[in-house]
Amino acid sequence: MIPGQVLDQVLTIHTYGRGFNQVKRSLSGLFIFILTLLLISGGCAPLHKPAPAEKLTASDADRILSGIRLQNEGIRSFYSLGVISVEGWLLGSNADILITGVRAPSFTLKIEITHSWGKPVLHILIREGRLNVVSYQEKTKYSGAFAPEALSKFLPGLNLDQEMIWSVLSGRPSLVSHEVVAVSGSEIISLRSKDGIDLELINFTSGASFPKKVAFPVQSLDVFYSDLKEDSGIPYAGNIRLSGKKLGKDLVLKIQKMAFNATVPDQLFTLEAPSDYRTVDLDELP
Repeated sequence: MIPGQVLDQVLTIHTYGRGFNQVKRSLSGLFIFILTLLLISGGCAPLHKPAPAEKLTASDADRILSGIRLQNEGIRSFYSLGVISVEGWLLGSNADILITGVRAPSFTLKIEITHSWGKPVLHILIREGRLNVVSYQEKTKYSGAFAPEALSKFLPGLNLDQEMIWSVLSGRPSLVSHEVVAVSGSEIISLRSKDGIDLELINFTSGASFPKKVAFPVQSLDVFYSDLKEDSGIPYAGNIRLSGKKLGKDLVLKIQKMAFNATVPDQLFTLEAPSDYRTVDLDELP
C-alpha cells in the first residue's frame, strides 16, 4: 500500500475524531522524513565516470606508425573520382576531380579538375620531377621544375612535396621524414626533427589507428580525415578537409570512388593544351 493510500484511509477514519490533527501532524512528519532520506540517498549515489583513456606508449606509437607506413608503401597506384570544393574559388562552386597516380617506373600524378557541367578548369601533371599545368580559364600552359611552392600557385596553400600530396589526395596520412617520435596523452603522436621541432602532429581518436587530423606546423596546414572507407584492404578517408593560414579558405575533397593498385595505362598521363594557348616557364615566375 502506497503512502498516499495510507493517508486517505487514516483521514477517513479520523475525520470526525479527536486524533485527526495529531495523526495529520505525524504523517506530515513521516513524509518529510521519507523525502529527506530519498534526497540524501540520491545525492550520495556514486557518479559513474568513464575510465580515462590509456596514454599512448612509445611502443604504441611505433606500432601505429609502422602500420601506416606499411599501408602507404603498399600503394603502387591509385585512381579516384570525387568532388572538390573551395569557397570563393572555381567560381564558388563544386567541381569534379579525377586523380590518377603511379609510382613506377617514375613518380607520376595527374589531377583533372572539371566543372560539374563538363568544362575543364585545371589539369595538373607531375612527372619525372617536372610540373605541367594547363589553366583553361587563363588559356595558358605552365611548365617547369616541380616544387611545392610552384604547385601552390595553382592549388593555394598546398605547398607540399610529392609524397605528401600523393598521400593527401589518396585519403591517406603522410609521414614526413623525422628523427624523433614523441607521444602526448592518448591521442597525439609528434614527428620531430633532431632539434625537437614539430614537423607533423598526428591526432587520433582514442583507440583508433587511423588519424582524425594531421597537422604540418611548418606548412601551417591541417588535414582532417573523416568518412573512413577501404579498398583492397587499405583504409582511406572519403572526406578530406584542408585548412590553414596559407590556404585562406578550406579545401574539401570528397572521394566518391577509389581504386588502389589498379593497372593504369601510361597514355592517361598526357597533357596537351590547345594550340592557341600561351606558354609560361614556371622557373621564371617570381
